[in-house]
Amino acid sequence: MQFGYILCTPDHAKVLCVKKDSKKVELKEVQNEEVLNEALCLNNLTSLKNIYERFKELKLVDELDIVNIAEIQNRLHR
Repeated sequence: MQFGYILCTPDHAKVLCVKKDSKKVELKEVQNEEVLNEALCLNNLTSLKNIYERFKELKLVDELDIVNIAEIQNRLHR
């Protein structure tokens, strides 16, 4: 279980994950806890905002929301 902030789509259906083997990012649909374990998650909100801005500059991502991962975990367990 992770703690901190993640990037997700505005509807919170998908989270941003970093592929370890190919150095790419992808949005994965939140279907289970395992997907959340793969999500880019940082404890420092400022650091995540900086990474998000860089990803946007590189056109790797579109508009995403920054949310506490606990919000997504709570939705999974309902």
